[in-house]
Amino acid sequence: MTRVSLLVDSPSKRAHGNAASRLALGLVEGGEAQVDLVCYSDDPPPSWFPAEARIHRLRVDRVSRSVPALVRYLRTERPDVLITRQVHANFVGLAAAWIARLPGARWQGKLLLVQDHLPELTHASNRRDNKWVAKATYRFADGLIAPSPTVLANTIEWCGLDPSSGALVPNPIPKHVAPLGPPPHPWLRDGEPPVFVNVTNLLPFKRVDLLIDAFSRVRASHDVRLLILGEGPGRQPADEQIRRLGLSDDAATLGWIDDPLQYVARSWALVHPSDEDGFAQVLTEAMSVGCPVIAADSQGGGPRFVTDNGTYGALVPRGDVDGLAEAMRTMLDGEVHARFSALGAQRADMISPVASARALTDYLARRFGFHG
Repeated sequence: MTRVSLLVDSPSKRAHGNAASRLALGLVEGGEAQVDLVCYSDDPPPSWFPAEARIHRLRVDRVSRSVPALVRYLRTERPDVLITRQVHANFVGLAAAWIARLPGARWQGKLLLVQDHLPELTHASNRRDNKWVAKATYRFADGLIAPSPTVLANTIEWCGLDPSSGALVPNPIPKHVAPLGPPPHPWLRDGEPPVFVNVTNLLPFKRVDLLIDAFSRVRASHDVRLLILGEGPGRQPADEQIRRLGLSDDAATLGWIDDPLQYVARSWALVHPSDEDGFAQVLTEAMSVGCPVIAADSQGGGPRFVTDNGTYGALVPRGDVDGLAEAMRTMLDGEVHARFSALGAQRADMISPVASARALTDYLARRFGFHG
């Protein structure tokens, strides 16, 4: 059976950590591969992480210091495939794979890089993600994985890669099985007005300012509320904008929330106005709990792919505050809400861990001749 190792900072925190753990779940459930999750943090795995998958700790505090430990792992454990994700972690994977292949206890496996965003915009979310280094070095990997067609095509073009070297492997979403607790916020109790929710890291390109402006237009004619979940540099400006527009009784930022799906599952719709997203995992997470989604057609093509051009969720032009407000008003209609709730659940089933794992193993068989 093919042995696949997934390098990630944490098995349970942040979108990329959850994506790797969910892919591990799909590989195990589908019987497609033996799986190691190779981590450089001590965070515990999620409760649903499969017992059949192993977690290997590199015992370092950051990925930039993990090259020696990763080389030892590759030469000792000899996985057939190492998959890295995040641009700066991809650089580490490239260095470790090159060293591990030097004469001696030579590693002979394959290195696959995951590119989650448009390479030209990677610096927007992490200054360590250098697009020029990616352009120069990605060609030395054995293959490329991307979560959306737009990111895949753009990365191949930007880095001058062979189109056959890449594969579309969506970030998977498992069925939500955790029980809902009591309403985590007074606005989410039964009988309260509809609540729109946004889950974000509050970076400038996430466009929370656009969402608040759109909400103010909806609030002028409808009794609605807005909750913004997450922490980041945009939280204070968002609070100031809420006060300036006189929305303090109906809109609030809540900071970091350990289990945001407890909020999303009780909200009327999730609104995602981001300017750039290679996948927008928050959309599939909302769909998995029956919450309809409204998203901007952002650079990177993630929302367009996840909603299938607006079929499974409302899709509005990027940066269009009037279009966003109109989509929010339309979603307040009960029939529209019910339709998108059901369609979103269908879409989440299409991007299950087993489905994404099958996309990966089909690619491994086609490109390298690996078969489960």
